[in-house]
Amino acid sequence: MELNEYLAQLDGQYRLFDVGRRIRKIDKAQFKQFEALESPYPFPYLQHAWLALYIAPPKQPDNETLMFLKWPLDEQGKLIPYVRDDLVQRLIALNKQPLKVDSEIDDPLKDNSFAFNPDDVRRANLHAMIQASQHRKPSEHYDTVVKYLQAGTLNSEALSNWQNLGMQGIADVAARVSDHQSSLQACLANMPSEVYLAFAQCLEHHAVPFEIGKAAQTRLEKNCQAENENISVEASLRIIGACISDELRINAWQTWLDSAYAQDTGCILAFATRNYDDLAFMPERITDFLVTLAQLNGEGDFTGFIKITSDLLYLPGIRNILLNALRSENRPEILSHAMHALLSSKQ
Repeated sequence: MELNEYLAQLDGQYRLFDVGRRIRKIDKAQFKQFEALESPYPFPYLQHAWLALYIAPPKQPDNETLMFLKWPLDEQGKLIPYVRDDLVQRLIALNKQPLKVDSEIDDPLKDNSFAFNPDDVRRANLHAMIQASQHRKPSEHYDTVVKYLQAGTLNSEALSNWQNLGMQGIADVAARVSDHQSSLQACLANMPSEVYLAFAQCLEHHAVPFEIGKAAQTRLEKNCQAENENISVEASLRIIGACISDELRINAWQTWLDSAYAQDTGCILAFATRNYDDLAFMPERITDFLVTLAQLNGEGDFTGFIKITSDLLYLPGIRNILLNALRSENRPEILSHAMHALLSSKQ
């Protein structure tokens, strides 16, 4: 039995989310094609499909189920059927003993090698997205964050009092970004770097309006000209990466790549794991980007280059433009060494 068939039999509704690079809802028709081996997984990350399956029986909030699955993919990015079959068998067995949404990973799926436990930030964001989509009240931490933004809008000095904010409350605000657009636009420029990054870790999972992206871009341009702003630069890149404006994103990447923070590990990972596809809009920067990856771990150590590049070469949309740069006769010497290390790692 296919997973789609099993879920169709349930007296309830379900949603599938990708929780790999970003959290996003998976179209059911798209997933059906993936499960039928008609198409590769749309959002692969490290050669896996990172899934969250949410099942909500009607009017039975105590019987909601939330499971996290890490499915390995074949060489073409397609489903390995026995992995799916294992889950379906477990679902059938668990049908009378569903998991609670807020349950710990210590559950009947704990011995499933295809299950995983997401970090607290992803869990908070997924919970916020589910609650918002179900038109339910946000968590008890929501009001504190809303009041923080209101105070910060009136007086930027109030933004320094962020220590009592909860990540769940910030995620709840991000899930309702359109309701808080003006206050976020006013506050993001002046937030201390730690809380700015927390907001970025939540906003990056949503379609960021142009105005909020512009506020982050303005801060990015300022921070890129200063020292010791690594956290803020990374936060800006995360927010900008989710912005709906292509032009704003590309301009921001250029600003970052021309700054000293182009070598910062957190910034590199924020771009490479989420916004790699924007390289197609700036082909003149592809070689620079690859050189940065080759230098990530220091001279002669290509561990980071191998891991990140292997992941990106797995993606059809970016594979060819990266290969062209790596195979170019005019490539820098360091890319020749990095390419050799990459090929050697596959043997």
